[in-house]
Amino acid sequence: MDLGIISIGKLKSGPLQELQNDYKKRILKLGKNIGINDLQIKEGFISKKKSVNERKVEEGQFFEKNLNGENYNIFLDETGDQFNSLEISDLLSNKLQDSSKIDFFIGGPDGFEKETLNHSDKLISFGKVTWPHMLLRVMLLEQLYRGITIIKNHPYHRN
Repeated sequence: MDLGIISIGKLKSGPLQELQNDYKKRILKLGKNIGINDLQIKEGFISKKKSVNERKVEEGQFFEKNLNGENYNIFLDETGDQFNSLEISDLLSNKLQDSSKIDFFIGGPDGFEKETLNHSDKLISFGKVTWPHMLLRVMLLEQLYRGITIIKNHPYHRN
């Protein structure tokens, strides 16, 4: 099981980075065959002096450069389908049979350009409220951990 997270914004030292690292470690402890790669681009790479549309185009170029057509590409976007934890577990289980890797893409504060979203195999939303993209990364890692524990019948997810 090979998972990737490609995102805008690098977590600075602090509680969110500690949580992110904790969930990565937990995921890796669940099995020798589980890998997780995290590619982050510093927000400074994308000029804040540019318009929202110009920033989204630059971010889109970063995402498109990191797309792999052989992987199952999931974009986290407010327009996506909402999944519960069991559905995320099913998605992981089913898609990892078809693809060698699942990549999750998290956009910057302004979201994704429509053209970039056309490259996704699946759009997932974490609800109707707006989440800071840094917090969303930690939330995604927790759900990936939870989904894998469901697959492995680990007691973390209680029914």
